[in-house]
Amino acid sequence: MVSRVTPADTALPAPLRWAVRLILVESVVVAGVALLLIYEGLTAETADPMDALAVVVFVAMMAAALGGLAFALARRKPRARAPALVLQLLGVVVAYFLITAGLPGWSVPVAVVALTVITLLLTPSTSAALAG
Repeated sequence: MVSRVTPADTALPAPLRWAVRLILVESVVVAGVALLLIYEGLTAETADPMDALAVVVFVAMMAAALGGLAFALARRKPRARAPALVLQLLGVVVAYFLITAGLPGWSVPVAVVALTVITLLLTPSTSAALAG
């Protein structure tokens, strides 16, 4: 007997779908920041070019990690949830440091998106979808 898979069976639950979308948006924004840092590194005077390169590589790796995790979550890979949660917690830390640096206009959106994604990744329907 062959079991039929319906579109409702394969569709992601809404919280997981929104988490994937927000993580993809984060990935694109972080990639844009990496491009901005590359431009700044090439045009501005830097005290140590290797430090500037290290920051650009770190930010680019974060963008790639976020994109990969969004892809893995969209494919219902349960092992992708924990690293995604860790990166969102890192986003909360970044938001805190933006506040202490006097940039509350930047910190509020970062914190809101990170906390929203954390909430979406911890919903029961997301857990059920990732469990199988």
